[in-house]
Amino acid sequence: MRSNRVRPYGIATRCRTRSFTRHVPVGPRHEIVHSFDFASPFWPVTVDQDAHTLTGYGIDHGGACIRYTPNPHALFSRFDDVTIQRVQFAPGCHDLMRRATRANPAFICETLAHRQGVQLLRDYLVDAALSLAEGRGPLVVRPAPPRTATG
Repeated sequence: MRSNRVRPYGIATRCRTRSFTRHVPVGPRHEIVHSFDFASPFWPVTVDQDAHTLTGYGIDHGGACIRYTPNPHALFSRFDDVTIQRVQFAPGCHDLMRRATRANPAFICETLAHRQGVQLLRDYLVDAALSLAEGRGPLVVRPAPPRTATG
């Protein structure tokens, strides 16, 4: 990838979301906490055809297969009468995410399970590598439907 000058996305994070209800004297209060941490920069391998935003699969610098999506969460905490949304950042992560622009967006990366990673590589890696090496960008694919518990 580097020899063909394919640019990795550098503003990559992991986000863990916790949700719980606190019982306070004025009534229950729903609390949502988004915790951001650094993830390795990654190269996009695919981009979803039907997505309105840049979403797809990629390979990070460590060689792990990931699913990437643009960051949908606000970078500040919000409060109202019923809900508290708090945001926590690893040291330096908030500054990294504030550097995001339209040309260099911030992404949330989720490492795929081993089986999903092998399937991704089997289905797309050769075609995606050729597409990237020829300067056409990530492979445009129709995302697979989510698997259900029965199928």
